[in-house]
Amino acid sequence: MQRLRLCFLLGIAGFGIQTPAMAADNWSLAATAGTIGFGGNVSWRFADHFALTTGYSGFTYDDLDREVSGIDYFGDIEADIYSLKLDIYPWVDSGFFLSAGAVRPDIQLRAVGRPNSRDGLPPSVTLGNGNVVATDDLIGLDGHAELSDGIEPYLGIGWRSTSREGLGFYAEAGAFLINPEVSLSPRTRTSHPTVNALLQRYADEEEQDVQDELDKYSVYPVVVLGLEYTF
Repeated sequence: MQRLRLCFLLGIAGFGIQTPAMAADNWSLAATAGTIGFGGNVSWRFADHFALTTGYSGFTYDDLDREVSGIDYFGDIEADIYSLKLDIYPWVDSGFFLSAGAVRPDIQLRAVGRPNSRDGLPPSVTLGNGNVVATDDLIGLDGHAELSDGIEPYLGIGWRSTSREGLGFYAEAGAFLINPEVSLSPRTRTSHPTVNALLQRYADEEEQDVQDELDKYSVYPVVVLGLEYTF
């Protein structure tokens, strides 16, 4: 009887050791939504403690409305974000993982700006020929900002059920770096060099203000939720 009990306990122990090993060589497909838009990823649990994950997310936001230094900007943001990461599972039978890798975010912002005040601008400009040009009808800015368009490092933590087959829950939080670059230009060009110089100087000054504002945001937060299926 004691020998039978011992065999039974050894069998349970052996089953417990083998179950986590099933995490290796599992594939998972996930549909996701979060701060980087809608998308999905594919994860290959090639070892009990490691997985490779590649994914894509994107979004279009066309209700941009932001004021910077007396200029009201209206426009849209388009983002396409690709990622390749190594996920590390400290515990084989747990869905918790640490993630490190690289993302390639292509985030473009386009906007039209109109000043909500005329501080620092003359209401009109008198040209050499005596003509008077009203600046109120000319002041306007075309803006383009590239928040990032290169490979950036990524760090994150998350949870996914790659240790077992079937439908599961996926969540991840992390961040990657961005490096904004801004370009503003006058919406109107005239045949008068004096007016054009005034408009260009105004655009250059506002471009620096917008650049300073975007430089405050050098880290893009990632919060993603989703459903996945593991094979």
